Amino acid sequence: MPERTPTVLVVGGGAAGRACAQELRRGGLAGSIQIVDAEPGGAIDRTLVDKALLPGLLTREQIALPPVEGVVVTSGEAITADFGTKTVELRDGGRLTADAVVIASGAVPRHPDGIDVAPGVPLHRLHTADDVEALRESIPQAVGRRVAVIGAGFSGTELASHYVAAGAEVVLVGRSDMPLAAALGAEISPRLAALLRERTDLRLGTTVQAIASCGARARLSLSDGSSVEVDAVILAHGSIPATAWTGSPDGIRVDDRLRMSERGWYAAGSAAYIASGGTRLTTDHWNAAIAQGEHAARTILHDFLGVEDPGPYRPTTGFNLRAFGSTISVRGLRLPDGSERAATWPGEPPHPEAVLTEFVNAHGAVTGVAGFNAGPALAQAALSIV
Repeated sequence: MPERTPTVLVVGGGAAGRACAQELRRGGLAGSIQIVDAEPGGAIDRTLVDKALLPGLLTREQIALPPVEGVVVTSGEAITADFGTKTVELRDGGRLTADAVVIASGAVPRHPDGIDVAPGVPLHRLHTADDVEALRESIPQAVGRRVAVIGAGFSGTELASHYVAAGAEVVLVGRSDMPLAAALGAEISPRLAALLRERTDLRLGTTVQAIASCGARARLSLSDGSSVEVDAVILAHGSIPATAWTGSPDGIRVDDRLRMSERGWYAAGSAAYIASGGTRLTTDHWNAAIAQGEHAARTILHDFLGVEDPGPYRPTTGFNLRAFGSTISVRGLRLPDGSERAATWPGEPPHPEAVLTEFVNAHGAVTGVAGFNAGPALAQAALSIV
């Protein structure tokens, strides 16, 4: 047992950071827990930015994350980390030290590297509540407008679905030949592509090379030699870990308990990745961030208070992608060196076009499941994930 109650500093006030703090309190840690939150205006449920805030279903206040009882939240941006002294320096000059430090600083939108953007051309992102307000000001009325969405992944697909439903014409540009193939597999990814092709001006296997001003509009020059004029450009081509301040801009490597190599340091959520057998395992989704934050907390409780070892982190959470009236869901992971197979339906499929897929590793163990309009059957199938 420790001689005194340990203190914990959590860098990041989003899903992983708050889940970690809450689990520490639930697990009996009585010492000081402090969260450093860099989100302008306070932490929000980021899953609701495009699903609820953009369409006006909820307000900024309604998607704000509630306070964590018994936890001090400091507004600030971490700029350096001293691993030896377990100290984090903030941009305002403040220095915070604790017995255990958790890096849960999340991710930030990827910059448009490789795209020649003319000065003065506005590029929109959808990461914060302020981004939504800027986008609404740019497109106060979607009917009859043409919107370019660069990136055909999770966010890009949901953005395209929103603007098509609002009456806009959407030009959707995706670098890959098949959207989300690495996450959805060979059976479901083409079905998503068919949905997108029916309802958008879909440009798969294409990149944007330049964006120029064209009066009140923007002109996109694409790698296939074509060009298109649009009223607004939204970047949705992925994110990168917000970890450059730690000296590891590509993310923090952790073990299967979410410990860093430096003693007393931990990482969770989009800021972290687990290196396993030459594979980099990342789970850049809200529910996965919560699960990792909780697991990191249990590891801290084990390391400092001697409670039971939580064991290896198992990626069993996932996401739901809703687009054009269809729902695509994934639980667990599709490993780069794994394979896929049709899953056995626990009952009758909801309708003839429903798909349920299992992802398996080299030993045939199920590592994830994916469903296309699979309904409750997906949750049942997810019980088989190792």
